[in-house]
Amino acid sequence: MNEKKLPAGARKKLPFWFPLAWSSRAVALSMNMSLTAFMTLYFTDVLGLNPAIIGIMLMVSRISDAVTDIMIGYIVDRTKTRWGKARPYEFAIVFLWLFIFMMYSTPYMSPVATYVWVFFAYFMQNSICITVLYGNEPVYLVRAVKYPENRTRMISAAGIYQMVIVTAFGMIIPQMVARIGTERHKWSMLALCIAVPCALIGMFRFLFVPELKDAVEEKKEEKISVRQALNALKGNKYLWILAVMYFFYHFANGFSGGMATYFTKWNMGDLGIGTWLNAAALFALPILAVIPKFMDKCGTAKTLRIGLIIMALGPVVRWVGGTSLAMLMVGTLMFIAGSVPIAFMTNIYLFECMDYGEWKLGTRVEGIMGSVNSCMAKLASAVSGALQGILLIPIGYVGTAEAQSKGTLTGIMVLFNLVPLLICVFSLLLSTRYDVEKDISRIREELKDRAVQIE
Repeated sequence: MNEKKLPAGARKKLPFWFPLAWSSRAVALSMNMSLTAFMTLYFTDVLGLNPAIIGIMLMVSRISDAVTDIMIGYIVDRTKTRWGKARPYEFAIVFLWLFIFMMYSTPYMSPVATYVWVFFAYFMQNSICITVLYGNEPVYLVRAVKYPENRTRMISAAGIYQMVIVTAFGMIIPQMVARIGTERHKWSMLALCIAVPCALIGMFRFLFVPELKDAVEEKKEEKISVRQALNALKGNKYLWILAVMYFFYHFANGFSGGMATYFTKWNMGDLGIGTWLNAAALFALPILAVIPKFMDKCGTAKTLRIGLIIMALGPVVRWVGGTSLAMLMVGTLMFIAGSVPIAFMTNIYLFECMDYGEWKLGTRVEGIMGSVNSCMAKLASAVSGALQGILLIPIGYVGTAEAQSKGTLTGIMVLFNLVPLLICVFSLLLSTRYDVEKDISRIREELKDRAVQIE
């Protein structure tokens, strides 16, 4: 059969534009992360809010995401529309940017009203919009790309596109934030100028990447009850190992990124240094290009552990370097490079868990399984965000001060490096328990045999 007559995702050789179209939403979502990295700084230094209260407030919001994450996974698994199962939920990217603009456009109000405003805007971003976007991701991928090897290659290529664009954006944002200072209306305009194009870019995937229609898949597909779904989750040990590692990754990444804004502003004396830290991410591009072959040769588990070792060494290099820009960039590069396997290839590990779960328990769940990882990411973000705000208090941080004390600067340095280092070490130890790949080939062959028998 002429492959050009097949949908792009069903071809053995994907067209060059396909990974670019697929990555469009990830790019828009990552730009959101680049902008919201300055969220705590905006709350404390622009709005003058108490960092401890903000930290607790954000933690409460993100913990509530646990409920919505599991719900959206179950909803996606039971969705059936003419657009497919996961594709319709792409519209959440538009509402995400609407609430980001709302958050950075906080009007002058009483302190209580201000806390309510930012809490609502943040809750809608994370508990609703991002929950939906994370929940549909693995389901969309497995239904948009037919061949497993193409999924790995496409994720790698999409990651390269994403990193190039987001890194360029990340180099500009710190300079813009440094220039607008604490003027509220300028923060609002900055958010608006970013939100509009990102909302449009984020919808490209919906427009150009359809879900594939598989008659056999649809024939054998059955509605899964809540009890079946929960049992499928409970009995999948590898899913929970992966989920906890994913929690550790997001905790370390969120805490490090949040503290970086304080470290560059006060310890380095220039918030614009964030430009160079984001530029360091470009050097991780070769890793994204070669990681599919590396995973094929060395295996998914070994790739993950090597990455975590490199990631853990990043904060060590930063700490030893102190306020040296060169050492800060090297340490940041190592931290980013080491995170590539779990940051960009999570769905590959998730597919292993899906296959293992179906093989062991006889029930295949996709959306709700992806939502477990999403839930862990939210909880990690909640705990890391809250911990940042809480730990800034004992080290004597005052957001509206013209300068910080020597003890506070030392505290910022310690928080910036020690906490992510410890978390990376914990995750590395846990990764030794993730060994499903030794049986995955046999598992997938048995699943194919079962499918033939069903037909």
